[in-house]
Amino acid sequence: MGKNMYKKSNEFLKSASKAIEILKKKSIFEKNVSNYPIAVIGDIHGYMKSINNFKKIIEQTSPNKIIFLGDYVDRGYEGVEVLNEIFNLLINYEDKVILIRGNHEDLNMNQEYGFFEELVSKIGKEGIKLIELFYSNLPISASLNNIFFVHGGIPFIKINNEHIPLKLDELYQLNKIKGNKEYLEFENNILFQMAWNDPDGYIDWFEPNYMRGDGVFYYGKKAWNEFMDANGINFMVRGHEIVDGVHIWNNDGTFINKIKNHQKIYIDQLYKSVITVFSSRYHIGRAGSVIIYRDEIEFVEI
Repeated sequence: MGKNMYKKSNEFLKSASKAIEILKKKSIFEKNVSNYPIAVIGDIHGYMKSINNFKKIIEQTSPNKIIFLGDYVDRGYEGVEVLNEIFNLLINYEDKVILIRGNHEDLNMNQEYGFFEELVSKIGKEGIKLIELFYSNLPISASLNNIFFVHGGIPFIKINNEHIPLKLDELYQLNKIKGNKEYLEFENNILFQMAWNDPDGYIDWFEPNYMRGDGVFYYGKKAWNEFMDANGINFMVRGHEIVDGVHIWNNDGTFINKIKNHQKIYIDQLYKSVITVFSSRYHIGRAGSVIIYRDEIEFVEI
């Protein structure tokens, strides 16, 4: 084993295998009712400081559910270590932890943004197959207490020249591709967009997001309001975008940013809003998390 390989590579491989077996039992869309509080962390991107600080928040708040919004690796240099922590959290708190797939849970992205090289260097090529299995068994989204959790957002669906909102229960029909190459490579357009699309309160419906690439869209305020109406969703929590810890698009397209650490907002003020949580350390702004209580949501820096 080379000197640059992760000292605990065997532990990583064993933990990954156990985590994958747990994920295989889960649906592509997780839906249930949960007690509060619910702790949520956004994009980590290979920064151990973010997940270590989030673990302290978990210890302090004893949440009933712990939700990771995806993008665990790439950009930072501790993706293996971050994943090992996430595997162990899932193993130790199986009923509490929900892991969602982001657009960087993709080997093609990993080859471009650094994690593939890190994985081979620290673990060896035997880690590649396990990571493929991990990615291809992650849920794409979750709904708890009529709150929708996803990495990117809602997809653009057009049938007979008419926009049709996604009905979340239809995602269960896609369980057959979970764990398969089709899901691993995001060949399904709906699932691809759920990992890639971004909200924009300045527009109404959908517009191509050329900055992200082909097949990626912005979704506007009428689009997300229609989606939430169709699915009984009160508000949405997602990651994917670099923001200063937390950014909130209100249902009318106005926004709230520069939210203070430990600031709380009443849930009834967030009806039909889209909340973005960003938790990595590679940008200039703050890394954030949110704690959702029955009547309010709290922003906590990490």
